[in-house]
Amino acid sequence: MLIEERKGLVLAKLGNRYKVLSTVPSPDYAESVAFVQVPKDYCGDFLQDASKVRDDLGLEAVVFFTAAELPDSFVSLSEGDVKVAATVAMTPQTCIGTINVAVVVNRPLSKWGMADLLRTATEAKALAAVDSLLRCNGRRSPGTVTDAVAILAQEGDGEHYAGPATELGQTAARLVYKAVRAGDRYDLFQRIFGLSRREFAGLVKRLFEKAPLPAGEEEILSALEELLKDPNVWALLIAAAELDAHATSGGIPGLAPDEHSADTPRIIIDELLGAALADYIGGFKAVLTTYWVERVKKDGGIPELEMFRDDVLSALLAGVYLRLYERIYGR
Repeated sequence: MLIEERKGLVLAKLGNRYKVLSTVPSPDYAESVAFVQVPKDYCGDFLQDASKVRDDLGLEAVVFFTAAELPDSFVSLSEGDVKVAATVAMTPQTCIGTINVAVVVNRPLSKWGMADLLRTATEAKALAAVDSLLRCNGRRSPGTVTDAVAILAQEGDGEHYAGPATELGQTAARLVYKAVRAGDRYDLFQRIFGLSRREFAGLVKRLFEKAPLPAGEEEILSALEELLKDPNVWALLIAAAELDAHATSGGIPGLAPDEHSADTPRIIIDELLGAALADYIGGFKAVLTTYWVERVKKDGGIPELEMFRDDVLSALLAGVYLRLYERIYGR
């Protein structure tokens, strides 16, 4: 597979003619795969526009559209007879974006084998999206609303099975998963909280309105980065995000989704999770500071998130504030 990249376009030339099975309208046979950048508000005629791309290239191609920057969002991997090319765009906490995946197999597959591999690649893409904490309307999401997957295999009758129990399916699934995870460029912090790190710094400045500290935005960001170097901190943040996802879908026995959204007072594990994070960051002083942050929240200006993430956000704000306080005034 020969990759040609230029602004707005990535072309994968396959060197041979391959059979195609795709979730987007494509020719029955193709010799290339084209990833084309389109405007973020694209709502054109895909059939017509994809046909124009093929005419301009002078090639029979599977065509994928994406609003993500190309070639920056492009990833390609290969192992044995399997090559995977993908573009990945998963925005934080929304259904918007596009994951395009092409799996090229240098061996013949029957129509059933191609369908089995399409299923396998789609499952691997979905697993990668879930493990990346992708959310849609607060729930786990197996992808975005405009994802597409294509399988390209050599001509001729071939294998009927390409599921995850086969060597071919395992290889393809592993490469698709790696490609989607590698191509996800969004900050995990932003996906968990729906806030950029600079927006988080803005929330710390809101705390300064109640208890001023002579610290600027860069100092706040520096204190945050120190905490985020610690995988133990990340583990608690991710745990909170996963608990909210479970609770939103009714996945925590005894906790109804409406109780979760109302932050029912009969559930205290969210406060315990926040207290555990605060205690780990700064001991008892950080726990007390977290309680103070929770009171400040009631005055507005600091968003309230779902049950579990809300409390770890308070603990993280408290931890950063305490770090700055001790840095400025000493322990």
